[in-house]
Order: sequence, then C-alpha cells, then structure tokens
Amino acid sequence: MARPRIFVSHSSGKKCADKGCTCAAHRDAVATLLDDLGCQPVVDRDILQGGDEWNPKLIRELFRCQGTVLLLSPHALESRYVEQEASLSMALWEVTGKRFLVLPVMLPGVRRDGLKESRLGWLHLGRFDMVDWPERAGADVPPVKVGQRLRQLVEQHDSLPYPRVTEYVASRIASVNAAALSEVARELGVDDVAYASDHTGYVVSAGLLSERPVDGFGTACAMRKALEHLLPLLAHQEHRQEVVDVVVPFARVPGVAAKQLRELCDTTPEGRVALLTAHQVKTAQMYVRRVSELPRPWPFHTPVPRPGADFIDSLIADIRRFLAERFFLPEGLRDEDMCRWLVRKEEESGPVTIALGMQPDAETVRRLLQAFPRLLFLFAHREVDPGPGPAEHIRLQPMSPVQESDMLSTHGEFSTY
Repeated sequence: MARPRIFVSHSSGKKCADKGCTCAAHRDAVATLLDDLGCQPVVDRDILQGGDEWNPKLIRELFRCQGTVLLLSPHALESRYVEQEASLSMALWEVTGKRFLVLPVMLPGVRRDGLKESRLGWLHLGRFDMVDWPERAGADVPPVKVGQRLRQLVEQHDSLPYPRVTEYVASRIASVNAAALSEVARELGVDDVAYASDHTGYVVSAGLLSERPVDGFGTACAMRKALEHLLPLLAHQEHRQEVVDVVVPFARVPGVAAKQLRELCDTTPEGRVALLTAHQVKTAQMYVRRVSELPRPWPFHTPVPRPGADFIDSLIADIRRFLAERFFLPEGLRDEDMCRWLVRKEEESGPVTIALGMQPDAETVRRLLQAFPRLLFLFAHREVDPGPGPAEHIRLQPMSPVQESDMLSTHGEFSTY
C-alpha cells in the first residue's frame, strides 16, 4: 500500500508540560522519519481541533492506520490513553494476522522491568521487537532500528519510492467507489486491506505504478486489464488521460533506466548527454515521464530544425525559442543569466530535457553543450552511436523493439478513452 498510515502514540498530558520532558521532541522526530520513509504520520497535533472530543477521534484515526509507534516515556507508562491506544493496536495486530505493525520504543528513563510493573504491564509488550532510545543519542534523530522496522512495513505494503506520484494517481481515481476499486485491485494482484478501506485508492495506485514488462507484443498484462475496468469509471476525460500518461511509462519503462538518468543529473551538473536505443523519439518522452517521479514531468522538448538552414544552428535556435515561449523568458537574455535561470528551474521541477531522434555525432553534441551547458540532452535512435570523440555518454537500459511497440500502442489505445 502506498503511504501506510502510522499512528504515533505518546504521552502529552499535564505531567509532560509541568516536567518539561522531551516527549514532544521524540514524537516530532518520529513523525519526520515517517514522512521521509513515505509513510503518513498520524499525530494528535495534526488531527485535533478546538472543541474536538479528542480521545474518540484519535481512536477512529487509529483504526484507519496500518501500524502504531508506541513512545514509552515514564509518563506514558502511567497514561490511561496510551494504555488504550496500545491495547487497540495489539487487537489490530491480532485480527490482521500480525500485519498491523506494533513498534514499542522505550524512551530515556524507561526500563523493561519498570514497563512490566506499570499499567501497561498486562499488555506484555515484551513479545514485540522493542527499540531502546538511549538518552545520549538525543531526541532529534530516532535510533536506526526504528527506521529499519518501519521500512519493512513500507515494503510489506508495496509502498513506492515515489509517493508524490502515487498521491497524484490516487487523487484522480478518488471518485471511484470502494467496491469497484477493490475489483481493480484484484485485477492487479495487490492486497486490498479490509480494515483500511479508505486506502483502497492507494492500493490501486501502487499496483498501477508497479513495473510490469511484457515478454512480447500483445502479451497479457494486469495493468491493461485494470485500466480497461478503471478508466470508464472516471467522469472527467482529463483525469483519464492523466492516469494513462503516468501509469503506462511507470509500468513499462525499465526502472534501471530511471535510476541511470537520476544519477546522471545528480552527479553531473553540466554537459549531460544520455543515449537511448529506441525506434521512436516518443519513447524518450516516456523515459523522462518515468524518471521524473513527480506529478508534473520534467520540462521536455523535441526540437524541429528549419528546412534550408544550417542543421545545428537551426536546432539551437529552436531550443532558444522553446525556452523563451515555454517559460516567458525576456528577449536578449545573457548566457550567464540563462544558465542561472536553468539552475533554479532544475531545483524547482527537474532538468529541462531536450530529446533528439538522431544519432549524436561529436560536432552536434559539442555545439549543443556549448550553447546550453545546463540542459539534459537525450538522443533516441535505433542505432545510437556518439561517433569519435573523448566523451563517454551514458547508455540507458533499453527496451526490446516489441516492448517499445507494446508500450506506445498501449499508451495510444488508452488515450482514446
């Protein structure tokens, strides 16, 4: 499941306030870690409003979660609310076949023998793999073991390393009723968690975005079956198109290639060139859509040279025109200002990517990089060969010709829904 919800149980009563303890700091550190791991932390400060009957509301939230982190401070050991949250968490652990995570974390000042003698003793929390948070470690960074246990939950629920895209797809299919989404989940072969029916949209989104390579053109595919059932249920045509535009490249483009492109952009600020063996330049656009891992893909353009003009000069002029028109850049922008603007743009929404359906001869590459050192150039051709020269350009993991054809056919077919 994408973004599993994790309840953070902690003591936050008057005793904590009077004693000036660090319960809140530990709670905030765990919430930050959860968010970083792709989980959704459920914390009282975020869900309670003035006038709320606070305990019943928290209990309802707990039943919508997939795990609980029990922060066991000296005050928590005597809290009837922590006791209630812990007992309900253990009940969920039982009824879900131990899939519900219960992670007790003993904060400074708590010992196992003291836990047995507290009002939480009857729960026998020692049966769980507990984590000690030593005082010397401070309250800002949770112990490594906390992250390891939570990461196991993320993997168990098929959470993706791109939660923003999962959220995006889930928001587009939110209008579909739970029964229909459960049927789509079964088509995808992903678990539909009964005790968290409001998360069925995340289950389906995670399943749709899973990589599903095909052996040959026309091979049966669960993603296609799922889209066949799902798309007609979306009332807005733009939502159908947005789902197709994201799902097809995520399901088909090799994840290895996405990693290659990300590493290139992370480690090489200038002079970036990638080569892709592909029969159509549209395939390069699918690769960029996959690597972006954002609701809105990296800025992308395929330049078209003007007939009768010098080929490379015409490419450069077309790219300049694209940048000016797409991003409303002023005329006569100096090269250093353009470079600074591209750096900012990349920090905001990813590198501006130029795809060319041609073989990258050394002179073309040299002049393009000289004119636009901060752009990412992606050459897509059935026989990519950079020609003679000192540069060693990265070659992206390709698809087989039949896999490429199947991807483009699938995207075109479902775009008509």
